[in-house]
Amino acid sequence: MEFQNLHEVLRSLYDEMLPLSADMAAVAKKGVAGLGALFYVAIKVWQALSRAEPIDMYPLLRPFALGICIMFFPTIVLGTINAVLSPVVQGTHAILENQVLDLNELQQKKTCSNGKRCSAILKRHIS
Repeated sequence: MEFQNLHEVLRSLYDEMLPLSADMAAVAKKGVAGLGALFYVAIKVWQALSRAEPIDMYPLLRPFALGICIMFFPTIVLGTINAVLSPVVQGTHAILENQVLDLNELQQKKTCSNGKRCSAILKRHIS
């Protein structure tokens, strides 16, 4: 595989590593989210019962919403970030390419203005 720039290398690495880490992430997501939700609900219910208060249901739904966000992290969060930042990356890469071309052109003009090695540089750019 030949890569033209760092963006292609990083994108290729991301595309290769995401499926490899999917199994580990699935176990971690479900385990951590499930245990966290269970402990949160248990603590809140225990606190309400110990104070002889009624159990409020809406705060108990918070860990389940957080668990859903954790389970769909690669598709929702990473997908959204990649979709939003991809045009930014392409735009900044185009700006970088233009600056490099301008810098090469200025370097060529500087070298040719000195009168030295001008023909060698022109021959190299023509061929």
